[in-house]
Amino acid sequence: MHLCSCIQRLIDLLKLRRMPAPSVSDIDGKLLDGLQFCSLVFQLFENIRQTDEGKSRLRMRTTDTEKKLVEELLPITRYVQMKYGPGRYISVKWLSGDQQFDAEMHQSGWFVDHGRYPSVSHIEVTCVMHQNDYLMRELLDSNGFGFSVKNVRRDKKTREITSEPHVWSNCGFVDEFCPLVVDGIKKKADKRYDAETVLIVACSMNFPYLPDEWNALIGKIGAGLPDHNFREIFVHDPVGDHVHSFYGPKTTAN
Repeated sequence: MHLCSCIQRLIDLLKLRRMPAPSVSDIDGKLLDGLQFCSLVFQLFENIRQTDEGKSRLRMRTTDTEKKLVEELLPITRYVQMKYGPGRYISVKWLSGDQQFDAEMHQSGWFVDHGRYPSVSHIEVTCVMHQNDYLMRELLDSNGFGFSVKNVRRDKKTREITSEPHVWSNCGFVDEFCPLVVDGIKKKADKRYDAETVLIVACSMNFPYLPDEWNALIGKIGAGLPDHNFREIFVHDPVGDHVHSFYGPKTTAN
């Protein structure tokens, strides 16, 4: 990358610091350098978080803004942070509509020039979570504490949410979460995205995973990975900041 281009990118980033607080409309449909995209998304996150009701808004995702931020924009930033680097410069155009993919990804640099990565591709994001995840978030928002997501429930009469401790044997929580991830990937794979699409799988874990437990989960996902047409499947745990990429496509021989 030429020195003048590096200087221009730095100038662009410094300009962002003087910009007014961003909104979703400042990101929607705009082709942005990957670092600028991340900066705007993080500013949007902090502007919400620092308000009196910010943490509750982010936890409950009460409006489309918080839902898009948590379930699409932040997962894309993690992917960009992992992949952006010398010889691979990424620009992102996120789209809020109902098109098949969530964002366009434009890439340039030495690796692109030599055919390792496509110049234009798509990004699709899917979120994987336990079926009680929304109840746990509501319980945390109201009470500030909850036990396992597995044993949280709402009373049909009182509408009160309660939770009880749950004990797993060894890595039983890994065995229970793996099918959720595989099923989430399969649902997206069945839609037959184009071969240059990157699928980002943002996981809301059923338990805090240590590195060896994450590796065990990845091994099980890899063994059960369905046929797919994705160029890459990027699996991410935002709490533990664990990541892993599966590269494809994968087709089972007849």
